Amino acid sequence: MFRHVCGLVRSIALIILSLSLVACGRKNSTLSLPAPLGSMIEATHDYPGVGMVVAPGGSGICTGTFVSDRTVLTAAHCVSAAGQYTFYTSENTAFTTSKKLVMGSGSINDLNDIALLIFDRSVAREDQIHRFSNNISLGDTVRLVGLGCNNLETRRGAGVKRTGTNVVAGLDQYITFLTPRNYARGILGPINRAGSCFGDSGGPAFSEVNGELLIVGVTHAGGYSGDDLVSEYINVANRGDNRGWLRVQNAQNNLGMQGL
Repeated sequence: MFRHVCGLVRSIALIILSLSLVACGRKNSTLSLPAPLGSMIEATHDYPGVGMVVAPGGSGICTGTFVSDRTVLTAAHCVSAAGQYTFYTSENTAFTTSKKLVMGSGSINDLNDIALLIFDRSVAREDQIHRFSNNISLGDTVRLVGLGCNNLETRRGAGVKRTGTNVVAGLDQYITFLTPRNYARGILGPINRAGSCFGDSGGPAFSEVNGELLIVGVTHAGGYSGDDLVSEYINVANRGDNRGWLRVQNAQNNLGMQGL
C-alpha cells in the first residue's frame, strides 16, 4: 500500500496522517542499482534552503524548499487546509505565508502534486534559494532532503533534517527511488539508497550540476513493492505540465524563480 508522506502533529508528539494510495509508477527492472551501504542516514544542519512547512494551527508538518526570496515549493497535498502556513528554516526562523498557489488536487494519483507558498516580502538569503533543473534521467544520482520520521515502523522522529542519495529507478509517471525494505529509517535507509518517510512530503530531490543543487523532484508518496520501499517524487525537471504551470505562476506573480 502507498501513502502520502506528510506528518500530523498532535500536542507535542508527532503522529501520522495516513492516506490510502493506489499503485503508481514502477521501477525499471533492468536498471542496476547500487548495493546499500552499511551507514545509515544521519541528521544534518546543511541545506539551509530546505525547511519545515507547518499547517495552520500546527495541525501537520511537511517539507519545503526556497525557490525564490519569497517563495517555497512544496506538495499540493501539504496545503489543503485553509489559513496561513508557517515555514521554519534551519536557523529556526519562522515566516508566515501571505497566500498559496496550488496546481494539483493533492490526490494519491496526482502527477501535478505541487504548490507554492508565497510571502509578502523577501525572506530568503541568496544561499538558501535553489533553481530548477530541466533534466532528469534513469540512473541519475539524486540527493533527497527532508524533515520526516526516522523509522517507518514507529513513525517517530519527524522534524529533524536528514539527507541521503539514491539512483533514479523509474521515470514512467513519477521519479521513483527504491530502498531495501529491511531498512526502515528516514529520510530513511542506507545513505546511498535513501527514501522518504512521514513528514518528508513536499521536500526536494536535488541533482548536482557543477556544484549547484538543482531541484528535479518534489516528495509525493511512498509505499512497498516486493522487497523494496518505493518513494515517488513529482517530476518538475522535464515534465512539461508541471514546468509550464510553474512558469505561468512565476510570470504572473513576479516570483523570481529561476531555471524554468
